[in-house]
Amino acid sequence: MLGKRIVYSVLRSSGFDLLDYGKSTVDELLARVKDDSIEILLISVLMLSSALHIKDLREKLDHRGGSVKVVVGGAPFGFDEHLWKDVGADAMGRNASEAVEIVTRLVRGGHL
Repeated sequence: MLGKRIVYSVLRSSGFDLLDYGKSTVDELLARVKDDSIEILLISVLMLSSALHIKDLREKLDHRGGSVKVVVGGAPFGFDEHLWKDVGADAMGRNASEAVEIVTRLVRGGHL
């Protein structure tokens, strides 16, 4: 929770407008992403089981079409350097400064 708050604060202070969906299921996230026209979705998890749900989310996002970028972070991704790719994320950030760099590149249309 603390890491999420730090990332949120640093991104806000860097000028990004954010929505915090809190704890959500895959289907809740899908609905909110669609309703709010989200282009970049940042997901922070503490447990491997939660990280594995991101693969289902990515598949459903892709099936729906669109170009939502998924950026992940949290403990499971720090333990397994390839997990973010395995779940279909577009990028993984280890800390708040990396989150700012990643989101800045994505907003500018850059590739990761």
